[in-house]
Amino acid sequence: MSVAFATFMSILDANIVNISLPTIARYFSITTGQVVWVTISYLLIQTSTLLFFGKIADRMGVNKIFISGYLTFVVGSLMCGISTTGGALIFSRCIQALGGAMLYTTTFAIIPKFIPAQNRGWAFGLLSTAAALGITVGAPLGGFITGFFSWHWIFLINIPIGLTAVLVALKVLPKEEVKPKEKEKFDFPGAILSFMGPLFLIYALNMGHKYGWGSPTILTCFAASALSFVALIIREKFARFPLLDLNLYKKLDFTLVNLSSFMAFAFLAGSNFLVPFYLQLERGLAVEYAGMVILVYSIVYMFVGPFAGRLSDKVRPRLLCSIAMFSATLASLTFAFIMGLPGLIPVILFLVWLAISNGFFISPNNSEVMSLVPADKQGIASGAFKTVSNLGMVIGVTLFEVIFAASIPKGITPATFTPDQLLAGFKNTYVFGSFILLLAFLFSIMARGKKVSPKAQTELLGEV
Repeated sequence: MSVAFATFMSILDANIVNISLPTIARYFSITTGQVVWVTISYLLIQTSTLLFFGKIADRMGVNKIFISGYLTFVVGSLMCGISTTGGALIFSRCIQALGGAMLYTTTFAIIPKFIPAQNRGWAFGLLSTAAALGITVGAPLGGFITGFFSWHWIFLINIPIGLTAVLVALKVLPKEEVKPKEKEKFDFPGAILSFMGPLFLIYALNMGHKYGWGSPTILTCFAASALSFVALIIREKFARFPLLDLNLYKKLDFTLVNLSSFMAFAFLAGSNFLVPFYLQLERGLAVEYAGMVILVYSIVYMFVGPFAGRLSDKVRPRLLCSIAMFSATLASLTFAFIMGLPGLIPVILFLVWLAISNGFFISPNNSEVMSLVPADKQGIASGAFKTVSNLGMVIGVTLFEVIFAASIPKGITPATFTPDQLLAGFKNTYVFGSFILLLAFLFSIMARGKKVSPKAQTELLGEV
């Protein structure tokens, strides 16, 4: 239960913040290009350190990293809650993300280490339920806290909960013996390069509208990002103990499935970032009511996801994934052209349609990943897949904000947007989003997966 709660808390925090972003932007009088870093910084730091903390946990012990993750998350939450500037909040989110990465990495290592084989399916299923619950209650809880109290409390609430969880973990986790691995050295250059590549790319995308896409600063950042990624590939190819096993990507189908996941999660994270702005600024809903509308997506997904997972045992996952991404493409494109209609029917239709589409994509897609790698590399493949999916989320939030901001005159904050500017920004963004989903559909239909046993699926049951 302690491990499941860590999964719940880390995913809850990622979802509870998005609904409060318009309020935070107004509070600090900052633009969407600035407030987006509250989300991006968390995703970027977490994504860039997953492999790092996975390696460290193998050397120091998963229990130590798990407890340290809770404590770091609590400290980061306190810093977020007392932040007096937008910059301080973004920095504090980075600290919080380090704790989230420690928790996210070790939860999947603790189960096979301490849970008997005959109970591991149940344990992974519990993680999946906890993750789904975090998604479900995130938006309405964030809206309720922000609307009736203050956005500060969406972070401060983590402190007593997190400290209680630490005490429980110290009591219930079995003692762990760690055998030192003297011969294996940690790939610090690979870890640094895996962080610098996305950082330069995201900064260039986020600031291109401000400085100009052809400015020396932006071009330098794009070049530095490309060089960092190339250097990472070279480093991992020849490193004795690489951070990432590039041999996995020699299999074309594995690469295609990862690319499909990258695109799907990019759209999902970008939409999760933008929908609260649509509901609060375009539809005029109070933050607490906006959270209740977003709850529609979570409820539908919770019913569809398990059914689709069972169906993928009988039907080839590739077929389900392809149909799902084509459906999601139509959902995004339809929403782009009906979002200007009065009332909440357009957004509710979109959320239900998208939830059904993602429900038939995510679980079958997880199965497909596991079907494409041998049994002795499923753990490595799971880590690589999670990293790619999280990176897609970071890029997706960035791109959605870039497309939206491009429709708004420079220097205007969310509080001063006109209705026409808002509608143009939302429409352009979701038309762009439909192209991202179309790419996910094409990558899915090109891959040749096969059915996989339920036992193999447990490696990825926590991906929701």
